[in-house]
Amino acid sequence: MNNNDSQSVQAAKQRVLDTIEALKDQMIGTLSEVVKIPSVNPKYPGQVYDEQVGHEGEVNEIIAGLFRDAGAEVEMITREPGRANAAGRISGSGGGKTLVMNGHVDVVPPNRADLWDRDPFSGEIDDERVYGRGTTDDKGGVVAMTFAALALKQANIKLQGDLVLQSVVGEEVGDHVAGTSAVLEEGYVGDAAIVCEPTNFGEENPNIVPVTPGMLWWTIELEGLAAHSGLRGLTIHPTLEGESLGVNVIDKYWVIYQALRQLEDEWAQTNRHPLFKPGYFSIQPGVMKAHPYGVEVPFFLADQAVIEYCSYHHPDRSNEEVIEEVEETIKRACGNDPWLRAHPPKLTWQLKWAPYTAPENFDLVDSIRAAYGDVTGQDLIAEGFLGVCDLTWMKEVGLDGVCYGPGVGRTAHAVNEYVMIEQMVVAAKTYALTAIDYCGLDEAATSSS
Repeated sequence: MNNNDSQSVQAAKQRVLDTIEALKDQMIGTLSEVVKIPSVNPKYPGQVYDEQVGHEGEVNEIIAGLFRDAGAEVEMITREPGRANAAGRISGSGGGKTLVMNGHVDVVPPNRADLWDRDPFSGEIDDERVYGRGTTDDKGGVVAMTFAALALKQANIKLQGDLVLQSVVGEEVGDHVAGTSAVLEEGYVGDAAIVCEPTNFGEENPNIVPVTPGMLWWTIELEGLAAHSGLRGLTIHPTLEGESLGVNVIDKYWVIYQALRQLEDEWAQTNRHPLFKPGYFSIQPGVMKAHPYGVEVPFFLADQAVIEYCSYHHPDRSNEEVIEEVEETIKRACGNDPWLRAHPPKLTWQLKWAPYTAPENFDLVDSIRAAYGDVTGQDLIAEGFLGVCDLTWMKEVGLDGVCYGPGVGRTAHAVNEYVMIEQMVVAAKTYALTAIDYCGLDEAATSSS
């Protein structure tokens, strides 16, 4: 325990740590239960909305019940039918700061279910792990924060400040209007927030995340000129008949691809950040559809292509700055190609997720680090986030925070996703001790309970 704590504070902290140990089996069982509910985000590309909608709300009904057990006044906040957010407030005695804990219950699709070692929604438990889609991203974090609050209640801990709990929908597609922003609009705000996303890459010790990259999702649409595949030789050599006969749009995309790859290499050299590994900031072509119009056989020159990109950029750069750089890079590349100069690509910016950086000397960071040290005897290392999270939308209403949570980041969005049980226990303990430190302990009310 922190040597600066009074004896009563130390006793309260030990009591809540012991309570979490006693709740361990229930916590892991709850995680398994909610993982079995296939709460795939119904707006995730490729999903049939009507087949998926409702499962997020089903998970949050379970979480809301646990919020109530923890002593929270709970509200189900719904912007779309079947997609209820669970929001709770555990009121403090007064005089302390308010801490928000946030996590999301929507998950990505399991992708290739045949590649999984078990059913993606099995919720299977062994001695070390819980398996299934969402265990790491982000039901593990939601359940850990929920049981931290429950342990505070069962250990008769009374805080001075409020503890606000948010279990939200929509995060996986940036649908904050239905999720985190909806909850914030209803007054579930505070002085600082912990977003309980997974913050370690593997099974080693987790990190604390005060900074996230910017993320952009955009589409490039290109047109070519269809012709018989037997004419390829005449069309690709400019000394022959060339583009008057046909243009294979896949060849033309290569011009743009190379220009963006060069820009990506430049970012690796020039866009450095102390909390991100060199080369992290990237420009990824993730989806490509190219074929002759109306047919998908290679007997024509392909005359249409749609390529979808996802890029993560330096947190000190705005989305608008990066968009301008990407557009200028593509324009310059197309300017050197006669066909692309005359038939420029169409760019559509699908999702703009702004970066986030916590304030310097942020007091919540000290509280989390002290709590984690009390639990493990180790320190948390600051690192940039693997992806993006709802801190971006919290910042829009003036709420700052950091990410810290259980989960094996490299399994997020991958086959055989899992979370380490020990990470769940450590995270729940860290959340509880952080709440005591940050919100303040009402020693009189606690000792007399």
